Amino acid sequence: MSRELAPEEFDPMGGLETLSDESYTGANRCWPCTVLNLGLVGLLALFLRARKRSLLSLLVAVVGVAVVYLRGYLVPYTPEFAPRLVAISPVPNEWFHGESAHDAATQEVMAHEERDSLAEDVDLDGETILRELSAAGVIELEGEQLFLTTAVDTAWHEQMDELANSSLDALAAALQASLPGVDDAEPYVDDAEWIALGTDHKQLLPRPVVVAELAAYEVLGERLDDERLRVAGAEAFRMFLHRCPVCDSDLVESSSVSCCGGHLGPRQDPDETLVCPTCEQRLYTFNMGDN
Repeated sequence: MSRELAPEEFDPMGGLETLSDESYTGANRCWPCTVLNLGLVGLLALFLRARKRSLLSLLVAVVGVAVVYLRGYLVPYTPEFAPRLVAISPVPNEWFHGESAHDAATQEVMAHEERDSLAEDVDLDGETILRELSAAGVIELEGEQLFLTTAVDTAWHEQMDELANSSLDALAAALQASLPGVDDAEPYVDDAEWIALGTDHKQLLPRPVVVAELAAYEVLGERLDDERLRVAGAEAFRMFLHRCPVCDSDLVESSSVSCCGGHLGPRQDPDETLVCPTCEQRLYTFNMGDN
């Protein structure tokens, strides 16, 4: 027996929307790459039209524009090779550094000073941190991949869920009460939510980072006595995030620079990052280093 579809059930664009990649659209869109890709779509459509393939030309134009709109580019690996092309091209570098609304908001925040982690002042190298976490039974190696042990991962997510439901004021109070190294913490709100640290309240830490690290710090307290290792280990936990601890959005892989600007040099690659597209906050940066 057939069933008539309700109007809201028929969505001809639904399939295309699944292709959307927020890493290179919206505030993260690289307009030079968008224009280049649209130009290529146009050239291909004109070529097909000249060959009397009008219907195919129209199909290529519609699908090509839709893909560029949803994903930011059509030519595969554009975000990977574009920085190198820009670096060696004669085009003025400033053409590729247009300021987005998000960038402007970020610059305003930076009048304070955005911190990456509670562990910013802890001097411990990554190898030492991972070795100690492994020895404490916090992480385990499977093949060539690291994972949090099941018990630790469960406890961490339960703690994050609890902190995520706290008000920003309560979160600031919990942070100051829990970490001896945090002398003062106050909520700060602009286009996003932050915890302002220090006596001058000028060091800002994004709310999702605070939730993830404070939860990890509490869980590590049951397994580690070293205060510095607890703080540094809490930062390392963020590499295991798959969803934002505050809004529960899926994290997307991005880069520490836009796809057409800020490339460091021919032998250096930008760091890979985990970003929450809803909160517009970076949750973790994988330091790639020099090639």
